[in-house]
Amino acid sequence: MSKKIDAIKEKYLSLGVQEKNFIYACKAVKGGKKREIILKNLTSDVRKENFEVSEEMLIEMFKINGGEFKYENRGGYLYSTIYLVAIVVLGLLFFTVNDSNGRNLKFKIGIAFILFLFLFIKTLIPTIKGKFRE
Repeated sequence: MSKKIDAIKEKYLSLGVQEKNFIYACKAVKGGKKREIILKNLTSDVRKENFEVSEEMLIEMFKINGGEFKYENRGGYLYSTIYLVAIVVLGLLFFTVNDSNGRNLKFKIGIAFILFLFLFIKTLIPTIKGKFRE
């Protein structure tokens, strides 16, 4: 990866990008900042970089780093874990509730169990595929 970054660095320094701005963009991409924010900062009045050149540079950097949305799947794993805990708790409640409490409570727990199972599947599958977006 270091060789690829060096090649990109040489390319864009020759196109007129300042080295401090390249270093900023590189750290921001590795840190997981959104492209729009990095691009806005690069083309601001302070840094004064060319929009087209900066955009091409960021596209190449994100490609090397593993994609723009590399860090956005974390929420999917968090939500899936919370839903899984709720499923386990509701499943235990469903099987430990006596019939003397009435079928109404068991029915409500069963509906909640199915709902959380659906939410779990709905968040886990896109997360595993890398397509979960908050």
